[in-house]
Amino acid sequence: MKAIQETKLFILKWTALLDFCILLLLFVLSSHEIVFGFFVGSVMSLINFQLLSMSLQKAVEFSPIKAGIYVFVQYIIRYMLWFAVFYIALQRNDVNLLTTVIGTLTVKLVVLTSNALNYWTTNQKYSEF
Repeated sequence: MKAIQETKLFILKWTALLDFCILLLLFVLSSHEIVFGFFVGSVMSLINFQLLSMSLQKAVEFSPIKAGIYVFVQYIIRYMLWFAVFYIALQRNDVNLLTTVIGTLTVKLVVLTSNALNYWTTNQKYSEF
């Protein structure tokens, strides 16, 4: 369980750092709509990752049938949150929809980059999971 928590913190830390660097760059180079859109997307991405982590850790404690139902309900809730964020970004003039979508991909970018470079701490190799 400790390895899972370390992996989660690793991903959250590097995603927050990447988001901060991109936000700083966007703040200097572009308009506030683009910056706000990326901010909204990246925050939603971090929230979604945290909700996914919590639901999977809790589902392990249930029986297989109850776990399947619980994970499905959590899945629907997370996608309703995504829909709400994208709908609001589409309706508001001060949020750029494209940068919101790009911001939602930052957690995925960190996970894929970490796996491509095999950059995990020495005690976080796949054999422990």
